[in-house]
Amino acid sequence: MLYRTYRPQKFSELVGLETVKNTLQSQVKDGKIAHAYLFAGPRGTGKTTTARILAKAINCEHSKAGEPDGTCRVCKQVEEGRYLDLIEIDAASNRGIEDIRSLREKVRLAPSVGRYKVYIIDEAHMLTADASNALLKTLEEPPAHAIFILATTEPHRLLETIRSRCQRFTFERAPVALIVEKLKEIVKREKAKINDEDLEQIAKAAGGGFRDAETLLEQVLTGGAKIEDLIGFSKLADLGGFFDSLIAGQASPALVFINDLSSQGVAMDDLGEKILEYLRDLLLIKVGVGDELVEVPAEQYKVMSQQAQSISEQKLEEMINKFTQAYDYLSQAVIPSLPLEVAVVEVASNENKVSEDSKGSDRGQEDSENRETNQSISQPPPVAVVNKPVDRPIGKPDDQWSALMMAVKPLNHSVEAFLRSATGELKGKNLTISAFYPFHKERLEDPRNRKILETAVQGVYGKGIKIKVELKEMEKKR
Repeated sequence: MLYRTYRPQKFSELVGLETVKNTLQSQVKDGKIAHAYLFAGPRGTGKTTTARILAKAINCEHSKAGEPDGTCRVCKQVEEGRYLDLIEIDAASNRGIEDIRSLREKVRLAPSVGRYKVYIIDEAHMLTADASNALLKTLEEPPAHAIFILATTEPHRLLETIRSRCQRFTFERAPVALIVEKLKEIVKREKAKINDEDLEQIAKAAGGGFRDAETLLEQVLTGGAKIEDLIGFSKLADLGGFFDSLIAGQASPALVFINDLSSQGVAMDDLGEKILEYLRDLLLIKVGVGDELVEVPAEQYKVMSQQAQSISEQKLEEMINKFTQAYDYLSQAVIPSLPLEVAVVEVASNENKVSEDSKGSDRGQEDSENRETNQSISQPPPVAVVNKPVDRPIGKPDDQWSALMMAVKPLNHSVEAFLRSATGELKGKNLTISAFYPFHKERLEDPRNRKILETAVQGVYGKGIKIKVELKEMEKKR
């Protein structure tokens, strides 16, 4: 595995962790080692690797300026995974009280080889409550020869009392440029050929993790996999076109984009995550901190800046809310792409409404009569539909459903959006509205929305129609 072959073995080889490595190296050099450390950050950012380097450095027989020499017996044994005084514990599978009690009994024993026994507890947040309390007792009165390094992706799940007894170091996602440099070095040493553009796409797809980037690179170099097959839509240029369509209120191209990716085997939860990451970048650019926090090529940044300028913060917030909601529903969707498609339709529909309202407000008072005349020719005005109910249903069922959404839209565009992601069936005097998601059902049953719905139903279907909102049959069976 490339990530094992090229795993850093010294502090100087760590990339993008300047504060972490400088502080730890200084502590080793000055002999001011803490008895407990907390390494927190996303997966693949170097937490365990740094812990092993620290274990080597404090036990190295010939360390220089706090740096392990890499040649002594201790360094070699740590690298080969057979150093007796380095104990690595996976808290995800050894999380119970008995596991920690066993650790407490063994920690009292003196080191077999080196000066310190180092315990690396990976995924420390997975420990049970009882196990955490047992570990806390050890951290409160640790033996002088024992050092604990807790690695976690979710530090907030650790007991506050445990966190307070550890020196905390934060591991952040690496910038794309640093990952690309690391990949270039690996490609050179492997005597392989791959262009810089492909390396950049791999770096982007890795999400700031060196390990993920090296794994993807290995699949390309040794497995013959195509980058497009591995990272699919990760090119932000593709998402740029997707968002151009949404901003313009054009649902069709955005829906085609989603379905193309789905047919290529791209997981919809991966796509949903990428969409939310893109929206976050747009928001950061919009509020003026994009230069510091958004890691994309200069050309793409220019495109995103133009997109950010063309939409309001309110619109961005709405898009984030819609796609966050869609992302939450992906795990329970019968049709994998449906939640994202619903979000696209709702966002594009609302954008069209805003555009129409804006155009209407820009026109002068002098042509207001012409607007009203044209509207009455193209379709019945919504007010007329709502305020002039008929005593019997009108038209075909499909026409009625469209007319109902048309009647609801000027009263509340959110209710209209919920209806667009539902189906309706009229039997006698009973109108059954089937929503795809529990959230939509709840919103349609909200008393205020219900009143709006009843008013519109009366105008379109006639008096005496009873409304029932339920979940789609397939959803209720889940």
